[in-house]
Parts: sequence; C-alpha cells; structure tokens
Amino acid sequence: MSVNIDWAKRISQVSEQLTRIETELLTYITKNPHTAAFMSLKDLCGSTDVSKPKVIDFYRKLGYLNFKEFRGGILEFYEQHINSYQASSATFRKIGTLEELLNTAIQVDINSLNRLVQQISTEDLQYVSNSLLDAERIYIYGPGTGFYPAHFLYQRLKRYRLDVHLVGTDPMHLAEDLFPLTSDDVLVFFHYSHEESREKNIMEMVGDTGARIIMVTEHIHHRFVEWADRILYVNRGEVEFKNSMAVPMHFANLLLLAIEFAQGPECQRTLKELENKRDRYHLSF
Repeated sequence: MSVNIDWAKRISQVSEQLTRIETELLTYITKNPHTAAFMSLKDLCGSTDVSKPKVIDFYRKLGYLNFKEFRGGILEFYEQHINSYQASSATFRKIGTLEELLNTAIQVDINSLNRLVQQISTEDLQYVSNSLLDAERIYIYGPGTGFYPAHFLYQRLKRYRLDVHLVGTDPMHLAEDLFPLTSDDVLVFFHYSHEESREKNIMEMVGDTGARIIMVTEHIHHRFVEWADRILYVNRGEVEFKNSMAVPMHFANLLLLAIEFAQGPECQRTLKELENKRDRYHLSF
C-alpha cells in the first residue's frame, strides 16, 4: 500500500472552489506542515492572519468534522516533511554518546525497512516492473538527494538492455531532457526535495505527453497526486531523526530484483552475456 493520500484527495476535489484566502491558508500549511499540524485554532489564525470562521469554513469544505480531525489529516499526509536542521536538532536531543548514535541510527533504518513491507505491496512491485519492461524508453529523475537512487537505477537498468535516460538536474535544460517523452515512455521520479513549483511543472509537462509517471517519495505535495499514475511511499527514517538514504537505495535495488524476477531465465541469459563481454574485452575493474 502506498502513502495515505486522503488529504491530497480532499484538496484535489475542492481545488477549483478555493477562495484566495483559502489558497493562501493552504500554501502556509504546505510550507509549514509540522507546525500547522500541532497548532491550536487560535495560533493558526494568528500565524496566517485568517479569521476563525474562515479556517472553519476551509476545513469543513474539505470534509473534516472538526479542527482536531483537520490537524490529523495534515499530520498523516506530511508526517515525513522535516528539514535537516529540525532533524539534526531532534536527533541530538536524544543522543549523548557515539554508542547511542551507532545503535539508534542503525535501528532507525531497520525500522524503516520493516515499515517498507507494509508501505509497498507485491502489486506495487509488479506494476512498476511491468511498466518499466513495457515502456519504449525509461526516464529517471531525481533532484537533490533523490539523485542517488535515480543514478543507481539508471546505471543498472541498462544491464537488461532497456533504453534508459537520466534526466539532468540543471533547471535550464529540463525541458530539453523531457521533450522526447511520448505516451509509450515512463518517468520514474525520486522526489526527496522540498521544491514544489518546478516539480509540479515537470509533472504537468510529462503528464500532458501521456507518458506514465511513477513517483517514489516520502512527502508529497497535494498537486502531485493529480499527475502521478502511481505513488510509492518510501521514507528515509523517522520524523525526529536525521534521515539517511539507506531505504530509498534499498528500494531502487528492490526494483532491479523485481525486474529480474519478471524476466526470469531471459534475464539470466542477458546478464551472462554481459559478464562474458566484460571478461572478453577486459572491462572488469
């Protein structure tokens, strides 16, 4: 099962009906989810300069019965949205020795890997592996720290004779990198940055081509839900502990294994041929 997107669905259903004030309130919440999720109604009104009746109208428009339920929806959706300073501060409030650091850091990643079993289903893996194998071309994009699993997947998918392209992170050339996409292609998007406007534009551009979009993320802007064909929730750790990329990297490797599983003996023959050529031309390092 992917991330709980109830909040995003509610926003999408009423997005065309939001007033200017409600849009500004939503923008504040999107940029400050972990603050907003724990604010009192009075504090939220004070921080946004929006009156109490307007806030109440907003959450009722979204279908929430009361303010507590509204805050719960924010927290569930944005539970992994935390910046590096907040994460570091939270981490070292609980850590006093290197031994504690070692044990805690490893345990956090272990817990995250265990959660992955509940967050990703066999149907998710089958969907993604089939999408990649059926695509004419595979484009992979990973801005920020998402570049690490994106580049890892890009390098290794070529082992299976798949037509793979790594989308660059230079904003000046994103349009050129994405321009060749057609409805026969697929974009795998590792989203681990807090950039919203540019990523939304990318999603719209790719979505308009008819290409399939698979997003791997831990924090989703509500607008992304409208464009992605499948959203896979792969978080990097815990909200109050500084994140590593261990779990996203593990997930990228899991996708490779799922493809090998789907291809069966054909994949083994391809890999055997690759290794024979590596040896024949002395390209092993």
